[in-house]
Amino acid sequence: MTLGTSSRAALHAAAWSLLAARGIAAQTTATVDVGASTVRYDGFLPSGAASVTPAATWTRPGATLIARGSYLRFESGHRSLEGLIAASLFTPPALLPDGWRGEVTVSGGGSSYADFASFWHATGEARLHFVAPGRGAWMGATAGRTSYGSAARPVAVAGIGGWARRGWLMLTASASRSFIGDTAYTDVESTAEVGAGAWGLHGSVGARISSRGGGHGVYGAGEATRALSQRIAVFVSGGRYPTDPVSGSVAGRYLTVGVRIRNPTPRRPPTWDPVQRGRAPAAADGEATLAPQIEIRPAGDRGVRLLVRAPGASSVELAADFTDWHPVMLERVMEEGAWQLLLPVASGLHRLNVRIDGGKWIAPAGTTRSADEFGSEVGIVAVP
Repeated sequence: MTLGTSSRAALHAAAWSLLAARGIAAQTTATVDVGASTVRYDGFLPSGAASVTPAATWTRPGATLIARGSYLRFESGHRSLEGLIAASLFTPPALLPDGWRGEVTVSGGGSSYADFASFWHATGEARLHFVAPGRGAWMGATAGRTSYGSAARPVAVAGIGGWARRGWLMLTASASRSFIGDTAYTDVESTAEVGAGAWGLHGSVGARISSRGGGHGVYGAGEATRALSQRIAVFVSGGRYPTDPVSGSVAGRYLTVGVRIRNPTPRRPPTWDPVQRGRAPAAADGEATLAPQIEIRPAGDRGVRLLVRAPGASSVELAADFTDWHPVMLERVMEEGAWQLLLPVASGLHRLNVRIDGGKWIAPAGTTRSADEFGSEVGIVAVP
């Protein structure tokens, strides 16, 4: 898989996760892949190469930023460099009807091989998503410019797709029609991604049809990852990828074995870590404390008063469908161990979780507990 293709796939995967997940605070993840590869570009002999691929992803509710690069040193002594940066931004939920979200993505990158081949590209994409629990669909259009050491050529792409997520499995399917200068082709693709424990599996298959100057045929790739620790994983990946006139990659086959190093997930030592059935771990004196409890009270013109009782807590946060799953800090009130939030909330059933002292997001007592589309627990409350 080429750098441009894998980076766009990573950006779209992050975007689908943002649409489907319960919401996360802003966070940054970084990885460096170090591996050994064998590569065979169409029309060339196979060649071995050493590769280094750094990547960084910044995510927050409604936005994603990805920066990614790749350096290959071939046994012939030639080298290949690629780089890409892409950003995606979603429209606020209140801007469109329930279930619909808009997305704007911009990306730019370049590549060079030895001293004689270089590309650059810059594109922008607009998408309209329809999202339901655990599934969604989209349509979009891309426009931009790409160049191969000469005058830039226009880029225009129209596409549709859909995705579904069930527990550890995520499936996607898409179709697109691309026009790059006088080159035109249609791609139909599908992917499957599974994560369970220390293992991660990713596979894709596609076909290029109705092509004029962009090649044709079936392509696909797969990757298996095994985490050895929080920071180290090993992986093997391989397959065939098509020509990409936007990023300048030539169709070929590859096989890579390597080590992935990633930054540790920052975690605050939780002072509140409830376990099943609404109980917290035993305190220092051996007595267990009750899990946080939520109450919903009318607050007149100010909407509703969300009251969370969490004795001994230093901070309390709430994330819910009515906050777009953005964490919101509650304020301490005079009542012993009580924290509150005043918000205008529509009547009906709502989903929410709370977090105590930067610990885990949990369904508080006083809610109906249910598993969401990812198998995690969420609390359901009725607002009168």
